[in-house]
Amino acid sequence: MKKTRKTLVKTIAGAMLSLILCLLGTVGVFADGKFTVSPMNQKIVLTPGETYEGSFKVSNPASSENDFYYKTTVTPFYVSDDYNPIYENNGDYNKIVDWIKITNPEGKIVPNEVIEIYFSINVPKDAPAGGQYAAITVTSDNNAEAVKNAINIDKKYSIAHLLYTEVAGTTRRQGEIFNANVPSFILDGNISGVSSVKNTGNVHGTAKYTLQVYPLFSSEEVYTNEEDPMEKTVLPDRTLTNSLEWEETPLFGFFNVKYTVEFEGVTTEVSKLVIKCPLWLLAIIIVVIAGIVLWIVVRSRSRKKAAKNAEN
Repeated sequence: MKKTRKTLVKTIAGAMLSLILCLLGTVGVFADGKFTVSPMNQKIVLTPGETYEGSFKVSNPASSENDFYYKTTVTPFYVSDDYNPIYENNGDYNKIVDWIKITNPEGKIVPNEVIEIYFSINVPKDAPAGGQYAAITVTSDNNAEAVKNAINIDKKYSIAHLLYTEVAGTTRRQGEIFNANVPSFILDGNISGVSSVKNTGNVHGTAKYTLQVYPLFSSEEVYTNEEDPMEKTVLPDRTLTNSLEWEETPLFGFFNVKYTVEFEGVTTEVSKLVIKCPLWLLAIIIVVIAGIVLWIVVRSRSRKKAAKNAEN
């Protein structure tokens, strides 16, 4: 009898979860019609005393009706303590700014055209080993000569192509993972894992995040990103706090959740039973339970009273 009830509960829970997942859809995004840069960043290994030649693409989309005039600039790139980008710092990790030269720093791109921006990095022989970071910024040019055909006349539009470079030599790759957590009870929002990763080395590293979600009564995953884990680049001497969530979390359910973070050979895993229940549903459940308890109490008192009257 107990086994039959357990099977019935499992079947009902699985059916409800499947129905909710089927009803959930995906959200599309629309292109803004402005120029694009591809890729958005590069990770490069440099050798002291040698010159590195590189490039990236800039495109004027087919949806544009105008020629696009551009200019490029090289700026420092780093992040603040709370991991917001900084393009003004000029510390030990930004010496590369003086090593970069752009071959074609300005020009014109017609609609539906893709060009390559070429750059070289002339690395000094005494360049210190470790991370070096810069941004090559592409900006729409709205000067008097270009204004008649420019995409952006009233304001400039810029995109930064980030260079994460590593000068070969004695580097330290080490880090810490802390404050990893998965909330056990969720009233509003999605199932998620949150953690902080600190890079204590002298070169950037890649933190990897995976989230696995199972229904309470099933061993089949309803969500996992194991094959395509979230990856975040963490710069030296900085701490990155990051969240990974299941965006299609249903309104209600009981789940077994496993959250894993990997960074520089260190792995942290958090496994928890997670209950997702919206506040309005929780209120209904509390009212129903209170009603049942009250009914049991009244019923019990009535029976005791009836039994006492029968004895008299």
